[in-house]
Amino acid sequence: MAIIDNQKFYKDLESKNFKPVYLLFGDEPYLLNQCVNRFKNAVLSESTMDFNYSLFYAADADVTSIKDSVETLPVFTSHRLIIVKNAQDFKDSELQELESVITKQVDSTVLVLFADKIDKRKKAIKTLLDHATCVEFKKPFPNQYPQWISHFCKGLNLKISTDAIHRLHRLVGNNLTELESQIFRIQDYLGDKTQIELADVNSVVSASREESVFDFTDAIGKKDRVSALVQLVNLLDQGQSEQSIIALVARHMRILLTVRSGLDQGIGGAKLASLAGVAPYFIENYCDQARLWSVAKIEDSLSILHETDKALKSSPLSSHIWLESLVLKSCSF
Repeated sequence: MAIIDNQKFYKDLESKNFKPVYLLFGDEPYLLNQCVNRFKNAVLSESTMDFNYSLFYAADADVTSIKDSVETLPVFTSHRLIIVKNAQDFKDSELQELESVITKQVDSTVLVLFADKIDKRKKAIKTLLDHATCVEFKKPFPNQYPQWISHFCKGLNLKISTDAIHRLHRLVGNNLTELESQIFRIQDYLGDKTQIELADVNSVVSASREESVFDFTDAIGKKDRVSALVQLVNLLDQGQSEQSIIALVARHMRILLTVRSGLDQGIGGAKLASLAGVAPYFIENYCDQARLWSVAKIEDSLSILHETDKALKSSPLSSHIWLESLVLKSCSF
């Protein structure tokens, strides 16, 4: 069976058009976790939940118990619901044991297997893909997170300003679970108010490690040597690893390289943001930085990053010395 569209999956569930076996997988844990409640609300009622719902975790579960639960008839309702989380933790032999209830499905049971990663080359996974209703949940693109913030707020009958959306996104990053959690906190802070402004986000959401990361890479991009050195110390004090700092700067410089090349070709706006893989709200900041660099200088900086990475892995000198040297060399171009 082919992987079905997410929206079709949601509509089928709402209309109670259940399938006997589902495989839900992907790299977006928030959307996967939301589906547990979607299934419970669609398949069961509060009065029948205790008799007809079972939850298993693949790493700890006995496969025989799962099969027995699937084959048990529902009580006082039309369907049983069996949820199996972390299905990627099943051994091949355990998945093969489950084949009988996957290929010879029980119409009165809804069996849902959740996994964050699947290896489509494995025979047992191929069997699942062939017989189960499969839905993949991918992480949103970076420019879609502001829409998600608006969506979360609308669900809570809140309105949020554009500045507040982008400040919240910058502080929290690309994490739907944490974004929703912070919006709940802001709602508590607002009391009877229903409008979220920039000041509310600043008051509630702490300027965490993500903010320090932005400050550091922005300082490099602006060639602000003093600020970059200060932010480097902050990152190291917060426990940021040397290798991750190299990766952060390399990512930022690659974005600047794309933006600089795009500007040279007369590309701008949303099209340039898409090429660089950044939210349109941030593109002007990247353009301002890119104008301070030539393509050749950005490529030189990437070479220095590569040399620093090798030195960190092999040199007896303190890693702080190499990172400070990286900042000084990069900001001197």
